[in-house]
Order: sequence, then structure tokens, then C-alpha cells
Amino acid sequence: MLIFKTLHILSMVAMVTIEIGAEFLYAFTISRRDVRGLATIHRLLERVRAGPASIGAFISGVVFGLLAAVTGGFDLLDGWLIAAYVLVVIFLVTTTLFLRGALKLGRAAVEAEAGTRSVDDVSRELAASRALPAFLIDLGVVIAFIADMVLKPF
Repeated sequence: MLIFKTLHILSMVAMVTIEIGAEFLYAFTISRRDVRGLATIHRLLERVRAGPASIGAFISGVVFGLLAAVTGGFDLLDGWLIAAYVLVVIFLVTTTLFLRGALKLGRAAVEAEAGTRSVDDVSRELAASRALPAFLIDLGVVIAFIADMVLKPF
């Protein structure tokens, strides 16, 4: 049904906007070794509950996507849908790994800004981070999702 397809697309656009936007902000400030900027980004994203909003949009997008496929006459074992299932697993793993590190660094930056942790120590942790390449991997997975959904190559 068209309503499920529409709700699937809207949910996934919301998820990508929230998740990839948040990851970009984390990756950018971490790669610049900007402790104060990272602390600000971390507090802001926590305050607006970006994590729960992204998770909610993702879950609703998956549910509406499955409903759209079932009611739209698609075979749930079509190649492009199997590719989508694989991409879901990859995205969950890569996003979890990215956020585990980024959130830890964000909390450390907040502590450094509050004076309970050394700014130099946090700067060294930021320098050792691989946040930017991890973000680019997540972005690549999202691009693969979009290509799979639009082109249905399999």
C-alpha cells in the first residue's frame, strides 16, 4: 500500500537525517580535536534525544518497509530485499561501533570542559580516534541502502 511506502520513506529520511547528521558532527569535531566543540555537540545531541529519535525512526522505517513489501506484492526473498536485510545488519554493527567510541569521547570532552578531566588527555584521545573513517563507512552503507531501494538491482 502506498501509505506504508510513504511512511517507510519518511521514517528512513528522518533516521538518516538524525543519525548521519549526528555522526557527521561527532566525526568532524573529533577529527579537528576540538574538545570544547565536541562537548557542546555531545550535550546538544543528548538534550534533544537524538539517539532515541534515530532508533525510533529506524524501527518504524523497517516495520513500514516490511508492511509496504508485503502489501505491495513483493517477494520478501527478492535479491534486493535480501541485500537490504544484510545492509541493516551491517549498519547496526558499524553504527554501534562508531557511537560507542564517539559517545565515550563526547562524555570525556564534557568532563574536560567541566574541569574534572585534563583537556590535554582528551585531546590525545581525539587524535587517536578513527571517527572520520568510521563515519565514512556508515555513510557508505546508507548510500548503498538508497541505491538498493531505488535501483532494486537484484
